[in-house]
Amino acid sequence: MLATMKYKILILLFTLSITKVGLPQDIHFSQFNDAPQITTPALTGQTIITDIDSPLLRAGANFKNQGASISDPYRTYSAFFDGSVDVKKLKKSQIGFGVLLYNDKAGDAALQNSSGMLSLSFTRGFNRFNTLTASLGFSIGFINRTVDLSKLVFDNQWNGVIFDPAASNNENFSSSSIFALNFNFGGLIKYKLNNNLYVLAGAGMSHVNKPRTSFYDNDNRINPKLIIHAEALIISPRNITIEPGFMYSAQKASHESILGSNINLAKRDVQLIIGLWYRINRDIIPLMGIKYNGFKLAMSYDVNISKLNAASNYMGGIEISLIKVFNENHRGLECSDYQ
Repeated sequence: MLATMKYKILILLFTLSITKVGLPQDIHFSQFNDAPQITTPALTGQTIITDIDSPLLRAGANFKNQGASISDPYRTYSAFFDGSVDVKKLKKSQIGFGVLLYNDKAGDAALQNSSGMLSLSFTRGFNRFNTLTASLGFSIGFINRTVDLSKLVFDNQWNGVIFDPAASNNENFSSSSIFALNFNFGGLIKYKLNNNLYVLAGAGMSHVNKPRTSFYDNDNRINPKLIIHAEALIISPRNITIEPGFMYSAQKASHESILGSNINLAKRDVQLIIGLWYRINRDIIPLMGIKYNGFKLAMSYDVNISKLNAASNYMGGIEISLIKVFNENHRGLECSDYQ
């Protein structure tokens, strides 16, 4: 029992040490293409096929449960709503608007990160038929971090026999709940080559103001996070759509790359989604989903293949996304050149 207690203490102290040096768990969805405002604010009110003359209205939610095989898992939730409107006084232009809510929770100490963001984007067409467009986006909001200190024990509370929670921990916590402003921005370019091929590439920068979120009385901050991403939509014969993608992120010493593709198999009004993605040197990510009547439901699982698999037993985290496009019936793809 004492060994189990020490194991939990090590996990909790490790969690707090991450907090103390300013390297908290950041938003970490494998299905980055279904978390648009998290990837970059420039995707607010935009998809790879969104046309300047066809405004978008969309809502979505994401959930991820990771690390359950090693310790108390990170449970991550997000919900968003966004849309776009034509700018009548500015030709070939569109404005996007959106809101994003986010929360994750982990550990016996109930370490939580919560965030709320408001996003705006501006899209401009650059050729005769607006097949080439560029977007800029910006978001502003808050970050709140909390921890339940009553659920933690420290080395100063060890009396030689047991840990005494009534004893002083001698830690200089300034607060157990911290608020900070957060700023993000990004840009992207979209190009429709023909009715069978659409491409998109962009970048975003999160935490550009380096929010201070330390529980200690010091100046430790969240480091800016760079995200570079690209997607394509390939419409092939026999009602098959291929959606390859790539995402790279860098935050101080942490780097992550994901690449792969989804394949949509359409039959009448229903599309079956089958995907395979790879987080380089870390996870293999199979995906399955369905599209129907403006809804898209997808579920993936991170199969951990990194050096951590000795502890994780190849178990990573399940992830679920649900998106509804409200005006999709008025925004369908044009007829393919194959038809």
